[in-house]
Amino acid sequence: TDNGVKQVARHCYKLRYLNLRGCEMISDLAVDALSRSCSRLRSLDIGKCDVTDLGLRDLSINCPNLKKLSVRGCEMVTDQGLTNVAYYCRGLQQLNIQDVLGVTTEGYRNVKKYCRKCIIEHTNPGLG
Repeated sequence: TDNGVKQVARHCYKLRYLNLRGCEMISDLAVDALSRSCSRLRSLDIGKCDVTDLGLRDLSINCPNLKKLSVRGCEMVTDQGLTNVAYYCRGLQQLNIQDVLGVTTEGYRNVKKYCRKCIIEHTNPGLG
């Protein structure tokens, strides 16, 4: 839950890698708390969590050194969320956007624009 992640974030501020995939009770509130307390975060999997573009904005602003991010299956993520991640996390190396229907060619191109070396995993045949 969000409260569980908040407790982890508060006590594990040196956290660098976290996998929350499939934890459907995780929302922007948890991502915000995590990003504020754990600015050293390098890899985060929030696939199938209840996260929106707002959570991704907070994450990217507070964790600019993020290298790996998965939002696979996040139904409320759109191009705007990806653009924020790409803009603030220029060193992003791997991004999983499989089954994220809110992402279009625009979001994909923005990631490639700001994070030239980023490997993007996707399931949309219309994307590069």
